[in-house]
Amino acid sequence: MNPMNPTALNVKKSVDRQRKEQRAVASILSGVGLVLLLIIGGCAGLAGFGGFVLWKQIQRQSVTVDQMEQRLNKEIASLQARNAELTSGLESAGAQLAKQLSLLEQAKSQLNRQEKDVDTVRRRLSILEGDSGERRR
Repeated sequence: MNPMNPTALNVKKSVDRQRKEQRAVASILSGVGLVLLLIIGGCAGLAGFGGFVLWKQIQRQSVTVDQMEQRLNKEIASLQARNAELTSGLESAGAQLAKQLSLLEQAKSQLNRQEKDVDTVRRRLSILEGDSGERRR
């Protein structure tokens, strides 16, 4: 065996120690890198899942909006039909009211004529009664 000098032995120990330290640092760094990759992959997976969930909700909302629009259109059509019905009824009632007013005016006119006739008859009666009273005296 070759005797080694103490300086060479120290250098060899130092090199071995540095090699172990480098391996330890490399394994720590690769572990940290692996953890970072897992975190980034997990975030990307969660973001993808969130995007999928949002996409599904948007599709459901689109269907819901379409259904609500159809219901509103039906309600509007129903209200328009009811409005037309009420307008027709109102026009009919207005026509009947105009007819009743016309009949009322006719009755009022006839009543005025009859009152004039009654006044005329009363005057004539009073004249006749006056003439009879004078003749009797």
